[in-house]
Amino acid sequence: MKITLAAAVLLIAGGGLCGQTVKPLAQLDAPGGLIFAMVCDGGESVVGLAGQNDLYAWSLTSGERRTLKAGLDGRVDPGAVACNRKMFAVGSSHGTVVLLDAAGVEQRRLELKEEVTGLTFSADGTTLAVTTANSPVQLCDVVSGKALWKGSTDFGNSYGARIGPDGNLIIAADGDTHVRAYDRKGKLLYAADAGWLEPFDVSLSADAKTFTVAGAEGIIELHAAATGKLLKKSANSGNPIFLLVMAPQGRKVIGFELDAFRMHAAAVAYWDPDGGELKNLPLDAKTLLGIGRNDKSMLLVRQASPGKISVESVE
Repeated sequence: MKITLAAAVLLIAGGGLCGQTVKPLAQLDAPGGLIFAMVCDGGESVVGLAGQNDLYAWSLTSGERRTLKAGLDGRVDPGAVACNRKMFAVGSSHGTVVLLDAAGVEQRRLELKEEVTGLTFSADGTTLAVTTANSPVQLCDVVSGKALWKGSTDFGNSYGARIGPDGNLIIAADGDTHVRAYDRKGKLLYAADAGWLEPFDVSLSADAKTFTVAGAEGIIELHAAATGKLLKKSANSGNPIFLLVMAPQGRKVIGFELDAFRMHAAAVAYWDPDGGELKNLPLDAKTLLGIGRNDKSMLLVRQASPGKISVESVE
């Protein structure tokens, strides 16, 4: 069941209810045609993708919007965008990754020769984890633009990847139904079983003590980040889960579900491993553009109206 995030975010419809509160934080002017949006590391800005490769960035403080000129001729997959307080990274279907500074000025390019499907900065911004359509995760140096190492799988590619806050732990959801962890030099630390079907995303807790993983099986698993040991499983949502974000405190997690038969959006899942069942957030999933977190809460980015997007906290 190999499905890309690009396919997932283009097929949206659904909703649900649970006891959690979704509170508006900001509403931003937006162009038409947005298909994906993400909250940048630090929670101070948002990046949105429209069409093949049109990119926009918003400041959550001022509401200002600007266009990012990545100069890419290939398609940009929704997962192939990363940002922090200092840089933007954008990857294309032709295998090019462009690094832009905070002003949107191009700094360097990485040529990977494969469709880029996912990008994640380290907390200090010095390294970039890259996933592609056909290969395991690789770690690149931001300053030089060079690949430092590439991971391994029994078969297939890596989907989501995350880097721990100190840069010493890199975890990847791999298509051979494992989550693999590496140190900063690329040494394999473990390969943890992620269920019967391929996982699509992982998310690290803020303290890097645990991670969650989910995918085609429709179950969210909680694992110990140091060893990969399975700690707890959620109930089965009945739908594959494509995106995950853990809360900035504790072990709560939200995930984006697609209908298992029609591959339309079904719901935004909410799970607290420390108590409570897997539930759905009280919103219309067809409006979801992306998820993320700041230092206080998990965040949603949604299409509020044809010319507006909203950023909302999950509490």
